[in-house]
Amino acid sequence: MELVLLALMGWLVGALVNRMADNLPAQRSFLSAPQCPYCGTLRPVGDQLAVLRFLLRRGYCSNCHAPIGLRAPLVEIANASAYVFLWTRYGATLQWLLLAIYTTIFLLVLVTDWEHRLVFNVVILPAIVFAVLASPFSNLGWQRALLGGVGAFVIVFAIYIFSLVFSRVRRIEIAGGAFGQGDVTLATFVGIVTGFPAVFAAIVYAILLGGVGAILVLAYELLMHRRLALTATIPYAPFFCIAGWVVMVFPNGIWG
Repeated sequence: MELVLLALMGWLVGALVNRMADNLPAQRSFLSAPQCPYCGTLRPVGDQLAVLRFLLRRGYCSNCHAPIGLRAPLVEIANASAYVFLWTRYGATLQWLLLAIYTTIFLLVLVTDWEHRLVFNVVILPAIVFAVLASPFSNLGWQRALLGGVGAFVIVFAIYIFSLVFSRVRRIEIAGGAFGQGDVTLATFVGIVTGFPAVFAAIVYAILLGGVGAILVLAYELLMHRRLALTATIPYAPFFCIAGWVVMVFPNGIWG
């Protein structure tokens, strides 16, 4: 029964993530009522939970009948599944609560950067402050958490500066930059929640995942458009979110 309640909690929080992911890029209030992205009609209460909307209306707007997309139900399912999985791993502990909160933050950042290439300061900066304040109560302890945050900031900020200098010296115009300031702040958050020295594994995994993503983008551009898009960019925050979450939950490795 408790797992059902956890899944329900994760589902509702996932719906809140969807609402924030829709409202933040549109510069609306966090908790503004969700709207159809096509006709702008406010969604009725029954349509505000994406999983129910897909089950009852097959993912179509009740007003204009436009398709809504799969992101919203996938976010709700992912958040609910993560809450249940973390409970089976950590049980009724403070560690579960902290990791559930960090999971939701990672999910929100992943969605907004994937769709808009934006890591919102209004999300990530309070998340960093919260993670610092909560670090004495985590399994890491505040020393390892702060060392992880500082280490991640220094490394990723150095990469950010190097990418700026390199692009200017080589006169390569990359829209939005190879690395953004949002990636630096996100990496700092990753470092705090993974701690020292696990943060180095998280950064390496993020870079490797980003490399795989870049190769896939190049292959797609080459196959579909017959061009080698060397200046094409990909959102990097999703790879930091995935790598950070995995290392946070499995600090000794998935098979450890």
